[in-house]
Amino acid sequence: MESTEFIIKLSEFEKKLQTYHMPRFRELPDIDLYMDQVISYVNKYLNVFNSSAENLITPSMINNYVKHGILPPPAGKKYSRIHLAYICVIFFLKQILSLEEIKNIIRHQVKESNEFKAYTYFCQELEEAFKNCCIYVKRTDDEKKATLDETKFALKSSTVSIAHLLYAKKVIALQAEADLSTNADTEKDKKKKDKEKENKDKKKDKTNDATDNEKE
Repeated sequence: MESTEFIIKLSEFEKKLQTYHMPRFRELPDIDLYMDQVISYVNKYLNVFNSSAENLITPSMINNYVKHGILPPPAGKKYSRIHLAYICVIFFLKQILSLEEIKNIIRHQVKESNEFKAYTYFCQELEEAFKNCCIYVKRTDDEKKATLDETKFALKSSTVSIAHLLYAKKVIALQAEADLSTNADTEKDKKKKDKEKENKDKKKDKTNDATDNEKE
């Protein structure tokens, strides 16, 4: 590819990233949608990154998300704005994470706040990340006029992605580990309290039996 053509196409894509707006929760449809309506709506926002007319989200994908417990099941074959938010988030996270990792990160975020706040935070961070990742648009005029090495652009963005991916995976793993530990401690405390209650009830029963015997 000629350098001029490369610059033009890269600039066009960076403009898309710079101006991309992830629909906020209140911008999502407030009426429940059927599967075909969901596919149409979601792909309208995601196809900005796809040069083909192929859908980036399909019914089988959505069913798979429900099967893995990442997406809440629909109510009577209809999907709410909560489902749409989940689907958009899952699409982007699936570019770098496994379904199990996605399940863990969503579960942790929702537990720490709620679905609305977690989704809003994701939208803000995604848009900011898109703006920050654009390499060409950040170059000075002199740098843009200099000889452009396309290979370095690809390598730079790839190495940054690798570093961020490894870091993200470690954070998710540590959060999942912490959540399991917390759940285990909670379960242990519950068993302890149940045992104490059981012993207390037994002691009470023995006291009542002794009192009844004295009366006889």
